[in-house]
Amino acid sequence: MTSSKPSQYIKGWVEFYKLKFKVSPNVLIPRPETELLVDEVLKYCNLSPENCKLILDLGTGAGNIAISLASHSSSGNVKIIATDVSEKALGVAKQNAKFHGVEDRIKFIQSDLLEKVTEAPDIIVTNLPYIPSARIPYLDLSVKDFEPLVALDGGEDGFGLYRKLFQQIIEKKWQSKLIIGEIDYTHGELAITEAQKYFPDAQIEVKKDLAHLQRILTIFEPNI
Repeated sequence: MTSSKPSQYIKGWVEFYKLKFKVSPNVLIPRPETELLVDEVLKYCNLSPENCKLILDLGTGAGNIAISLASHSSSGNVKIIATDVSEKALGVAKQNAKFHGVEDRIKFIQSDLLEKVTEAPDIIVTNLPYIPSARIPYLDLSVKDFEPLVALDGGEDGFGLYRKLFQQIIEKKWQSKLIIGEIDYTHGELAITEAQKYFPDAQIEVKKDLAHLQRILTIFEPNI
């Protein structure tokens, strides 16, 4: 089993969005496809800076999304809230924020989804766990034996946490302009169908990653 340990955990760091991040078995290893989330948020913020004053990074893990946004944002006024259910993951994220000198621009909160988030964000960006529970035992040993299960398991069909998130957004009566999340490559049609139930007036799209797999769900509310 030891030979299957990911090299990123052995080295203790990984590169993401041209930045260096500390990683440990308490956090999911940042993947290249997740950089697309950062691309899309930065693109939107450059076009609509007035709708980009507060960004919520939900399930921050190593903090790679929040820190990349803080480091590459063209506006110094962007405020970022980064949450995670895991206190240990937040500890890693805080170390990374300090290393990159952006700790004053990111507020870290331990929260189960939106439970302890009180401020309504302009943008919600997330890489929630999305692997169906039944697929977990068949993952590569380097993933299922070493990476945190809480960051992998998305429930029965892999989309349960996204449904819960959408419901919480509705209950809080938030009017976020953009909701964007990474999804399983098999979830394209499901993601659009489910998002339409909660946000019937939104522009909803699934974008492909560099491997041409369905990967990024975007929910844009044009009339807010």
